[in-house]
Amino acid sequence: MKCGFCGYEFDEYDGKRGCGACPGGCHNIHCPRCGYKNPMESALLKFIKKRFPSGKTD
Repeated sequence: MKCGFCGYEFDEYDGKRGCGACPGGCHNIHCPRCGYKNPMESALLKFIKKRFPSGKTD
């Protein structure tokens, strides 16, 4: 996944989940570099990204 704030690309399992500070429980993945709260990708979005890769080679 790519951080929406700093642009850092990381595996969603590397990010911090459940900070405990959000009311109602945290359902975000925090960037390991800057700590920005990124929303979790839905299963449908993950499927689409896997099925149709962007082809970018950065």
